[in-house]
Amino acid sequence: MRETPITRRRVVVAAGTLTAALAGCAGGAGDADESTATATDSAAALTEPAPVPEDASCGVCNMMPAKFPEYNAQSTVEAGDRVFFCSSGCLAAYYVDPGNFEPAHEGAAFAGLWVHDHETGAVIDARSAWFVRETNADRVDDPMQRNPLPFADRADAEAYVAEYDDLSESDILRLADFDVDLATFYRGRFFE
Repeated sequence: MRETPITRRRVVVAAGTLTAALAGCAGGAGDADESTATATDSAAALTEPAPVPEDASCGVCNMMPAKFPEYNAQSTVEAGDRVFFCSSGCLAAYYVDPGNFEPAHEGAAFAGLWVHDHETGAVIDARSAWFVRETNADRVDDPMQRNPLPFADRADAEAYVAEYDDLSESDILRLADFDVDLATFYRGRFFE
């Protein structure tokens, strides 16, 4: 049997589960509808972004995502865990190999993935976003100095690429196109 290390994330998830269980025990028989609604709301919460806690640390680099409100990202796994990231580059690295960063997430299915649109700053679904494979750290003042740039609309990604001679249409990707090579380009020092 593989031993699973205790991490801060595990303690937070366990505490939340215990709190929810104790709250359910405190209710009476007439509270069945309320507890069902809470369970349904919790399942729905996995598919919606959440506010980034001030004390959350990035699931890849340990920076504080709340300090980067225009760049931070987050994911949820179907098991119920939520992971915050300082940037789209850290989210992409985690997406490619979650077990490298959290052993309990090895092979986990993602319930939700969110990033900030590079143009508008709006939170968007990373699975439907268009990413520009930005390789020049001098063009964007973002955390970790090098990140793929997410856009809600392909036209915005195309406009960004058109601004620079060293970028082309082949640098426009979907999240599903990310592989180990690209993840290690952005966050190589965090892979074992």
